[in-house]
Amino acid sequence: MKTIASELAYFLRGRVVKNLKYLAYYCVFLVGMILLYAVLFRYLMWHLEGREFSLIAGIYWSITVMTTLGFGDITFHSDPGYIFAAVVTVSGVIFLLIILPFTLVSLFLAPWIEYRLSHRPDVDLPPETAGHVLIFGVDSVTRNLIRRLKTRQIPFVVVTEDSSEAINLEDRGVKVVVGSPTDPEVLQGLRVAEARYIIANLSDPENVNLCLTARSLCETPIVALVSEAEHGDLLRLAGANQVIPLHKILGNYLATRATTKGAMAHVIDSFGKLVIAEIPVHGTPFSGLSLADSLIRQQTGLAVIGLWERGNLTLPAADTLLRDDALMVLAGTREQLEALEQLTGEQANEDLIFILGHGRVGCAAASFLDRKPVPFILVDRQENPYCEEHVPIYGDATVRHLLQKSGIDKARGLIVTTNDDNTNIFLTLASRHAHSHIRIVARATVDENVAQLYAAGADFVVSSASVGGSILLNIIESKTSVFLTEGINIFRRPLPAALVGKSIAASHLRERTGCSIVALEGHGKADPVVVPSPETVLQKDDALILIGTPAQEEAFGKLYPK
Repeated sequence: MKTIASELAYFLRGRVVKNLKYLAYYCVFLVGMILLYAVLFRYLMWHLEGREFSLIAGIYWSITVMTTLGFGDITFHSDPGYIFAAVVTVSGVIFLLIILPFTLVSLFLAPWIEYRLSHRPDVDLPPETAGHVLIFGVDSVTRNLIRRLKTRQIPFVVVTEDSSEAINLEDRGVKVVVGSPTDPEVLQGLRVAEARYIIANLSDPENVNLCLTARSLCETPIVALVSEAEHGDLLRLAGANQVIPLHKILGNYLATRATTKGAMAHVIDSFGKLVIAEIPVHGTPFSGLSLADSLIRQQTGLAVIGLWERGNLTLPAADTLLRDDALMVLAGTREQLEALEQLTGEQANEDLIFILGHGRVGCAAASFLDRKPVPFILVDRQENPYCEEHVPIYGDATVRHLLQKSGIDKARGLIVTTNDDNTNIFLTLASRHAHSHIRIVARATVDENVAQLYAAGADFVVSSASVGGSILLNIIESKTSVFLTEGINIFRRPLPAALVGKSIAASHLRERTGCSIVALEGHGKADPVVVPSPETVLQKDDALILIGTPAQEEAFGKLYPK
């Protein structure tokens, strides 16, 4: 369907748009002619032969005569009627069978064929090209990255061996070069030595070949996405600077958000002594209380910096209600998280996680839970030849009886991680309907299905395209940024010079960018100041740790460039 759409896009630009207008005018002329003939047909039939027909019958008669399909059950029986029918037939031959096909061929088909035969994507780049990102291999991850690079106006080039794919990408406004990724002459034509980064997103063997070829020509940094985590060492030996085992990372994200173990099981990342963590409200003594009444900060020292409710992040106030199906995003130290864990009374043996899908991502999620340890049950239709560590229950997870027999009624969390988004949406909806309080974390292969998974009842959705795109962009921009969940980042920035000496309230940071300050770090501070008060004065050596959407992070970067 995407190929058809890209071909149709040719007819919606340039001179072709003007030709489409002419075609529309001609079609209006033909419709008018048919209606005129239909009215004359009714008039002649009534006044010449005393027979009455409807307007629809007249239109039907006009079309059959003009297209020379022959006369059916409606015919004239008088000489004037025969003459009228002959005129209609001749005009139909001229305007429908001669002029219309000629117009379509000359104005549309012939130019399109000429375009396809004459158009050739570039095979090299201009000599002044530098600082660009070279992308080898196009899938949902690199498409997500391409969108982000366009937004940030970072130059990039996609390299492919397929001329048809290259033309389709160019139709979408993507700069493409056709050539073999393992041909040294092609890489030199791509000015690989002057490139900012190389993104290797081919198969693992092809990535190894690409790394070896590129490394023989230059020292440009290479980021390789690897299908099998165990192949990472080989890619590093071949010259890759960074290797991203995306399936393993996805599995870890899914497992982290599925377990309802205490706060220590939900650590997202850390900035020195500052730890960012998650904990569900369900099963804690805070459920149904306002943030002020929960006394979380007074009892543990932790600050609640956000509340997630199935895809929506809100910044809580003192009177914000902690709903049972929400998740708290916390900032503090590890000691404070331990205090919270004692307060909630959660224990590892209270958990049971179901994992639906034993592919590479499901195997990675199971391995993560195994290390905690958190008990889990895997369910899949068939054996995974790449994972011998775990023994799943074989069967169709869409059959409710199988899951109930396997003990899903005792589960606290559910991971839906098949590689088919439609199946994931179905399983999420069925699980939410049958188990209203279970914590559901679902995988999305493409970003377009994230909203549907949330609508089906998922508490969290992890998109492989979004995660992979975020990781690659952070590497390219050399950013320290944490992927919190779909559409939200926690990131560190040095204090802009324009804000030195101002209080947080006077900086109007939240009003101008939408970002909120999670914590302040600085040389004069032994520990990070978590959620500083609005009266806090920003010092020269401070570093800001902020939370916001990618758009808000971008707004911060534009307002306060490095």
